[in-house]
Amino acid sequence: MKTLVRKIRRARQVTGAFWRIDFIKATNYPLALVMKGLSAFIPVFTFVFVARLVDDNGPDVAFDYYTFVVIGVVTMYILAATLNSFGNDMLELVTQGQLEMFLVEPVRWGLLPFAMTPWAAFQAFATSAVMVLLSIPLGAEYRLEALPVAILIILLGLAATLAIGILGASIKILSKRADPVLALYTIAASVLSGVFFPVESLPQWLRALAWVIPHTYVIQALRRVLMPQGAVLPGPTAWQAVTALSIFSLVFYPIALWVYGRILDYGRKIGALSGY
Repeated sequence: MKTLVRKIRRARQVTGAFWRIDFIKATNYPLALVMKGLSAFIPVFTFVFVARLVDDNGPDVAFDYYTFVVIGVVTMYILAATLNSFGNDMLELVTQGQLEMFLVEPVRWGLLPFAMTPWAAFQAFATSAVMVLLSIPLGAEYRLEALPVAILIILLGLAATLAIGILGASIKILSKRADPVLALYTIAASVLSGVFFPVESLPQWLRALAWVIPHTYVIQALRRVLMPQGAVLPGPTAWQAVTALSIFSLVFYPIALWVYGRILDYGRKIGALSGY
């Protein structure tokens, strides 16, 4: 029991240290922080006009295409935090020649993905909340009483995409610039998860692939719980999505962490962690 308490305390200390580092880095460049935030709002404005061109506001989009697509875009923005941030942070350490020195610190390697991503997730979550609030006067409608369930789904989605991000970061450490895992996954998520159109619009064989992607469960479940008439949408219920995302994490984390550990070991042996 004492050992577990020490590990939890240590994990909290390490996570807090990375949070402070990332906060200082972000606030030291306020213009970059502001411009990054402003760029996230472009789709919220753009799809106001796109929605006016969409004739079909039927049950396949819960009778409200604008709200339908805003939820998809905002979800993609949130999930990109844990999907990409760890890989970007590790690549920065590699290119600066700091990773090997960093890994000799008394911090367990397996803790790094979970300690280095909370700030990025918080920043994306805060920006996305403002995006949603901004979309309301522009015509979007939400069931705000469903927010607790929506937040649970988002947290599980962040956890599931972090597992994919760990695997992608592992490959990125060795390949330096190329990132085939995250590149292919991002393409698949953008096309197959129904960000801009209903999953049911896809051909049958692509529709089957869509339900292998965690993004699909998060987006479809959020639409069903947050849209006023979301119950008419096909797809998993909120609790079915919660179950699917939990199973995905339980299965995928051991694989991703094993690959991550093996690649770090291999990279140290061949000297690939010291930079370009």
